[in-house]
Amino acid sequence: MDNLDIKINTHSSIKITEGGKKFYFDPFELRGRFCDADYIFITHDHYDHLDPKSIQNVMNDKTKFICPTKVAKTLISDAGIRDSAKIIKLNPFDKIELEENIRVETLPAYNINKQFHQKVFEWLSYILDVNGKRFYVAGDTDATDEAREVKCDVALVPIGGTYTMDYEQASKLVNIIKPKVAIPTHYGNVVGEYELGKKFVALVDKSIEVKEIIEKEIRINNRRGEENEVIF
Repeated sequence: MDNLDIKINTHSSIKITEGGKKFYFDPFELRGRFCDADYIFITHDHYDHLDPKSIQNVMNDKTKFICPTKVAKTLISDAGIRDSAKIIKLNPFDKIELEENIRVETLPAYNINKQFHQKVFEWLSYILDVNGKRFYVAGDTDATDEAREVKCDVALVPIGGTYTMDYEQASKLVNIIKPKVAIPTHYGNVVGEYELGKKFVALVDKSIEVKEIIEKEIRINNRRGEENEVIF
């Protein structure tokens, strides 16, 4: 995975730079003014995934927004996105081409035995394909049947438990879908102690490279709005 740049600000806030484009997923607790987003993806409208201040800190006049259809009104009202032409509303199992060599597929993101993320809400996981590299950004979900069918090069999966799959369930999912690289998210901040990352790493098949980006030191730094980074 050459020339790949992934940054995690905190929790589930992800920035992928690939193909000369910058893709943000659920920007959260970003206090610096970056204003460099080509695309901002929102998985659902919980406060730690739809953070108006962070959205405003990364957006610019050309930024386009991708979100679940049922979240669009909240994005408009809370983040102040007034130009509806910049908002792309998607439902589970949609497939679209954003531009040449940039495609997006969606899957439902939901809980199986919890009430926090119900399937009826039609919140989303995303598969972003840039120049043939496939990034699975799971969002807040359990290890669903749909997730087990994912084909990707990089999988960013939640491990915090409580609101999502836990580290054991996430490792089992990753071992099934077999990405080249797995990156745990959704821990070390809102829920889940940062030690969960190492527990996840220990259970992932050794043929899969694991990048444990969220670390204690960097979690503290993130309180100042800095970013954590991994470059392949």
